[in-house]
Amino acid sequence: MVKQVDFSTLMASSVHDMKNVIAAVSHAYESLVAQMPAELQQSAEVRLIERESLRLDAMLVQLLGMYKFEHGQLQLQGGYCRVDDLFEDLHNRHAELLAYRQVELQVELDDPDLEGFFDRNLIATVLDNALGNALNHCRSAIGLHAVLVDGVLLLSVCDDGPGYPAGMTGPVRRREASGIDRETGSTGLGLYFAASIVAMHDQPSAEASLELLNGGALGGACMRVGLPLPSLF
Repeated sequence: MVKQVDFSTLMASSVHDMKNVIAAVSHAYESLVAQMPAELQQSAEVRLIERESLRLDAMLVQLLGMYKFEHGQLQLQGGYCRVDDLFEDLHNRHAELLAYRQVELQVELDDPDLEGFFDRNLIATVLDNALGNALNHCRSAIGLHAVLVDGVLLLSVCDDGPGYPAGMTGPVRRREASGIDRETGSTGLGLYFAASIVAMHDQPSAEASLELLNGGALGGACMRVGLPLPSLF
C-alpha cells in the first residue's frame, strides 16, 4: 500500500528543491552575463530576468515561511538590530534594478543610530517584498523611513506610484489570504505572510502593527510596520 503524504509537507520539500534549482540557475546566469558585451548586460531582457528571479525567490521564501508558521516551526529570533544596516542590505539587494529603472531610493532615519527589537531575517523579508512591489509600481522614487515614537519603531516603505487599490488600505491584522485578484494576479500571500510575521512581534505591553496607506511621504502607496520595544520593567 502506498503511504499517504501530507500535501503541505510535500509542498515544503518541493519548495526547498526549487530554491536549490533557482540558486544553481542564478549562478550560471551571473557567469553568462559577465561574459556578455556591456550593452547586453544593461538590456531590458537581462533586467527582466533579474527582477522576476528576485520575485520568484521571494514567493518561495513566503511559501516556506507560511508552512513553518502553520506548523509551529517558525520561531522568532528577536534581538536589538540597527535599522541603518537593515536598510543598507535592502538597498544592496535591489541596487542594480533601482539603477536600471532610474529610481531614487530615499533613506531617512530620525536617528542614525536607531535600533529596534525584532527578528532581523523575518522583518527583512517583509520589507524586501514591499520594496520589490514598490519597484513594480513607482514612477521615480521609493522611500525607506524609520522613526521611534512612544516606544514603537515605525518602519515605512513608500513610493510615488498610483497607490493601493480602493478597499485595500487600513490596518492589517492576521488577514487571511483572500484568493487571487483577477485584475492584478495577486494571491494575497505576501500580505498574509507579512501580517503573520508582524503579529509575532507583539509585546506584552503593545501589539505590533501593519498598515497600508495612500499618500505617505511620496504621495503613493506606503506600507508601515510598527514594532514595539520590550518593556524594561
